[in-house]
Amino acid sequence: MEPLQEQVTTLTQKVDALHQAIGQVDSRVSEILSTTQAQVVAKESSDIYRSQTMASYSGLQGYESTPAHKDILVDSAYIDPERSGEETSLSPEVQIQRLTAQLTAAYNRIAALEEQLLANRVH
Repeated sequence: MEPLQEQVTTLTQKVDALHQAIGQVDSRVSEILSTTQAQVVAKESSDIYRSQTMASYSGLQGYESTPAHKDILVDSAYIDPERSGEETSLSPEVQIQRLTAQLTAAYNRIAALEEQLLANRVH
């Protein structure tokens, strides 16, 4: 009976070892999936931001010679060339529209940078 008890103990230990190995494989697969999902989300948000940025700058093709920042709108579209020496004022609606667009661009940029930061932390 003693050899039978030893076999049962050995088999129990092997089953426990297999159970632990399966648990490790499961946790590793979960890590890989979460990393992959984070990379996909980061790439998608980066692609969305890039397409939004490109769409917002498609109308500025004639202004490549002037230095511009990607998050600042150009005033040239609202300035009357005949009044170049005079002080120009924008209507409150246009100012609100411009500020809202700048704020949205800034939020999108912050979100893209946060995604990049999270993606780099995962690695």
